[in-house]
Amino acid sequence: MKIFNKVTLLLLFCAVGTFMNAQEITSFPGMWGHDFYQDKDKLTWKEIDKIISESQVAQMEWQKSKKQMLGGLIAGTANFGSAIWFLVNENDDKPVTGPVIAFAATGVIGSIFYHSALKNKKEAILNYNESVSKGTSFNLVPTSNENGVGLALKF
Repeated sequence: MKIFNKVTLLLLFCAVGTFMNAQEITSFPGMWGHDFYQDKDKLTWKEIDKIISESQVAQMEWQKSKKQMLGGLIAGTANFGSAIWFLVNENDDKPVTGPVIAFAATGVIGSIFYHSALKNKKEAILNYNESVSKGTSFNLVPTSNENGVGLALKF
């Protein structure tokens, strides 16, 4: 009887393990950036970093996105500084050609970095979702017939 209980427990464990699937990540635009969810649970940045690190390809895209977002932030800060430079020169009746060119250039550079960061972030999430959705080409399926109870390979 003890062997029957151990075999039943092992079969139950294998059956439950084969039916478990990883959860995909979804992203929705929010007021302060994108919000990430897994099922109905909102993820924090630390949780999303930990989850994305499970897939090597997704991790590379995610890190690239973080670097590009930092570049966009630096360009945005320079854009803010050039706007102040423009306002000061405009107030003092000095030439404003330099500040206008700097303002336009930093704005374009910042938007390019930001767009690339969002694109890579989306690619990272798609790569992660693709990696968790891939399963094996077979599943273990519990089965029973006139010969008894067991596990069958389903292709």
